[in-house]
Amino acid sequence: MVHLYGRDWTRAELERRVGHLSQIGGVRLIASENGPSRGVRYLEFRTGSGFSFEVAIDRGMDVGRCDYRGASVAWIPPTLLPGPWYFEQQSEFGWLRTALGGLNNTCGLVHIGNPETADIPHYNFPARPQERYGVHDRAAMIPGELVSIEERWDGDAVLLQATGRVTQAQAYGETLVMTRTYRARLGDSAFVMEDIVENRGFLPTEHMLLYHFNIGFPFVDAGSELIGPFAGPPKLLFGSADINDRASWSRFIEPQRDCVQQTFEHELKADRNGKASVAIVNPRLPLGVAVTYDKAAMPRYIEWRMMGEGQYAVGIEPCTNGFGREAVKAAGELIVLQPGDQRRYETEVRILDGNAAIAEFRARIESTAG
Repeated sequence: MVHLYGRDWTRAELERRVGHLSQIGGVRLIASENGPSRGVRYLEFRTGSGFSFEVAIDRGMDVGRCDYRGASVAWIPPTLLPGPWYFEQQSEFGWLRTALGGLNNTCGLVHIGNPETADIPHYNFPARPQERYGVHDRAAMIPGELVSIEERWDGDAVLLQATGRVTQAQAYGETLVMTRTYRARLGDSAFVMEDIVENRGFLPTEHMLLYHFNIGFPFVDAGSELIGPFAGPPKLLFGSADINDRASWSRFIEPQRDCVQQTFEHELKADRNGKASVAIVNPRLPLGVAVTYDKAAMPRYIEWRMMGEGQYAVGIEPCTNGFGREAVKAAGELIVLQPGDQRRYETEVRILDGNAAIAEFRARIESTAG
């Protein structure tokens, strides 16, 4: 059944009422024709519930704009989500000029965190014994290949699906291929993002991955709250805060002048299915957005909290490892993909609409946290 407009509908009932399925929702291939994003291809998903999101094919298959009933879920930067042709690849912080913003930025596929140098003698190129990685690497600014778009009935349900491929490769270097599939259902206010990252080269390759979900106003506002199965106070990575004061990292405030970012690393507890879930809720709307992922695949969780004027956003950031390559190696967290190896990551983004949905999510998290 498809739940729309306050009731459930069968396929026959809906098909009698519309000329084409796109009257209700669907997936549409479009392109930007103005500004820094001119030429970027998008997949526009509309689920019919008031939930819509745009997958930027040419920006690493990440989601840019995302809205629910007129409210933006994502923080949109003043750079206006530019095309990858503006990416300053030789700048260690070029990622901040082009990638950051929109609902999701894929960080990796070889490096996450601040700029660092890595030894790479295994690539057998004596002229380049080391590689210098910029902030969060390149995946978010690699143009993708659109593989398929699908809108189909599954009994009395409608599946909306699209698959694309992002290849991060160079001569005498890595050949990593990320195959990404988005799945949504007509009438629902959620999507699932599945990634399969594979080493299609013939040499071992280090692999790191972080999802940078950028939640903005009006979901983030004074009085909004971060809810998750936290095992205790977080570790402070950047900025200053009293970590023993829960409000310093779980409650959000008005935009601040001259604000300095805060970055926390949390330990989250998984539920009985091995999933970790976090949400940002604004009780005044009342709305929330929840992110659920496989904790075994992404055991670390980062909260980027930026309460500055204009740059007013909170990052929900599950990741494969912490920051600092040497520390990651010492902790035994560094993933090395041998030729043919692959890893699978599945993440759900879901809208929490109303006090009842928020209360249900909170109760489930409290049960998981114990």
